[in-house]
Parts: sequence; structure tokens; C-alpha cells
Amino acid sequence: MKYSFDIGLRIANFISMKAQDYARSLFKYFDTEEIPVDMPALVEKLGIEFREEDLEGIDGIAFKGEKSQLIIVNKNLSPERRRFVIAHELAHIVMPHATTYQICGREKGNARMESDADRFAAELIMPESAMRAQWERYRDNKEYRVEVLADRFGVSPTAMAIRIRHLGLK
Repeated sequence: MKYSFDIGLRIANFISMKAQDYARSLFKYFDTEEIPVDMPALVEKLGIEFREEDLEGIDGIAFKGEKSQLIIVNKNLSPERRRFVIAHELAHIVMPHATTYQICGREKGNARMESDADRFAAELIMPESAMRAQWERYRDNKEYRVEVLADRFGVSPTAMAIRIRHLGLK
């Protein structure tokens, strides 16, 4: 079953939300404890067209229109990077960003929008509740915990270390 979003309603309802709140608004469409999150399946469930193409120097592109949305991701990225980029591009569609398209790669767009999209992506693919549960589950494996969690969530060890720091896990 596909779910479609009314962009105007989304903007009106969520205008004051933080990036993480936008990501959490999508938790009703998947089980946050079932990791890693299947990003292409989630995007499809949301009614957003998804493609992987050979994009030189570009990680991903998000297009949002009133009647259709599209995410294109560079198929040459590592699986971990590709998952994060899909989530990042989804942020540009879900959040009330001013542009109708966003290209992510070597060139950086609006720094605030990009930072918000990264926070959205981190919460979506590494939900705080699942992170805290997994962090506790692997508490006796301090030496390799970051690597184990990165593998479980399907992200890079660097992305995992950043997420752990942002959540204040010790």
C-alpha cells in the first residue's frame, strides 16, 4: 500500500518542528526496532519515485512537486553511504525546504538545510530509541561497540560515532 503526502498540509502542520521530529513523523510507516531501515522500501511506501543512477560528483538529488516526488541516488556509493543519502534526500522532500530540487554532492547548498537533512537522516536510519536499546545490548563489547552498531544499522563507523556523540551515549 502506498502512502502519499499533501505537501501543503505537511508544511502547515510541521512548520515549527525540528529535523528529528520530521523523521519521527515517518516512524508510523515502519518498525523502528527492525534495523537496518530499508530506505528504498520506505521511500516507495511513501509514494516517492526512487532511482539509482551513475551520477558523477553527485551523491543524490531530490525533486519535489505538488503531485510527484523523486529521489535519485548515485549507484556508485557504498551501501552505507547510499542509505544515508536516500534518507538525506528524503528530508528535502518531507521538510519544508524552499526549493523544488536539491542536489547533494561536492557542492554544498544552503548550510542550514543540509545540516537539518543530515539530522533528519541520522534519526531516520538510527532512531534514538533503537540506538539506546542497541547501545545497552552491546554494553559489554566496549572495544568494538561502534563497529558492531554501525554494521547492525547499516551505516559507516564514522556516521555511527557521530550519532553516538550527538545522543550523548557513554
